[in-house]
Amino acid sequence: MKLTVNSNFPFQISAINYASDGNITITIESDAAAHDASYRYEADFGMQHTEERVTTSLVQYASDFAESHPVKEKTRVSYRLMIRHLKDYGDVDMENVTTAYLQGFITHLETQGLQRRTVRLYFQKLACVLHNAYKNDLFDDRILQRVKRPQRPQDKKCFLSEQEVRRLYQVKIPESQEGMRQMFLFSCMTGLRFSDVTKLKWTDVKRRNKHLYLDFMQQKTGADETMPLCTQAENILMSRERKGTYVFENICPQHANQTIKKWCKLARIKKNVSYHTSRHTFCVMLLSHDIPIFTVQQLMGHSDVRTTEVYADLLNKTKSKAVRKLPVFSER
Repeated sequence: MKLTVNSNFPFQISAINYASDGNITITIESDAAAHDASYRYEADFGMQHTEERVTTSLVQYASDFAESHPVKEKTRVSYRLMIRHLKDYGDVDMENVTTAYLQGFITHLETQGLQRRTVRLYFQKLACVLHNAYKNDLFDDRILQRVKRPQRPQDKKCFLSEQEVRRLYQVKIPESQEGMRQMFLFSCMTGLRFSDVTKLKWTDVKRRNKHLYLDFMQQKTGADETMPLCTQAENILMSRERKGTYVFENICPQHANQTIKKWCKLARIKKNVSYHTSRHTFCVMLLSHDIPIFTVQQLMGHSDVRTTEVYADLLNKTKSKAVRKLPVFSER
């Protein structure tokens, strides 16, 4: 029997399999195609048919996805770093991605000295790639569902009490830093991230029924947000001169963190405070005033209420510590 395969690129025979029913399968592979795809021609002598199928490596698929998917550049960099680790771990064809392979990749990341949050981030990026492959009928999503994913790290969230915020508001600082203090206190009363407050424009400040509110786009998520303002936040805005496009000056985050630490030292606040502490402070203040957790979720812009519940647990622990400081009286 004679078998002829016509091809316009080099190939090689990678396997010849003899089945018990008399069928012979010859697998021919070539790496000359674009995107590192392997074109396989399988000739089955028993069935007298040929079939052609294309397989793509996981690294190549992930690379194509990372470069073509509409994401921010910072997110694209995360994909690229994940792919670099994937190459070190070992590439496979999409059809050979198994639960054991994915579990092994997590172990590989953990042995690289990465923080738990970074391991979790990289695997999330790989999961996005595989979910896209599932949509294109290239991957069985049940494989991914069986993977034991890295646990979310439990951060020690630092927040300021209302008394500490008041002390920061009253402490004497150089006049040149007053604008930065207003910006930090504004975030304490709104929960705005540093990236959002520095991009806040005067055109984002609206008025409705004698009260101010913000209509802006979150820098982190790209989602449009409408946020009512408390009286203190309104007072800060009304005290600022409307000049230029932006409400607050654009400052370096490292400089902001260093300056805030100096204020805390002056105010006798012994906490590891950074600018992001303002966001935690806003959330805890809302919960401490018995604002419903789902309302707090909306004001914080959390996509998942479980993120908000972390603050509720933190507040409960703080309350428990507070009552344990009360004195114990004994009868005479």
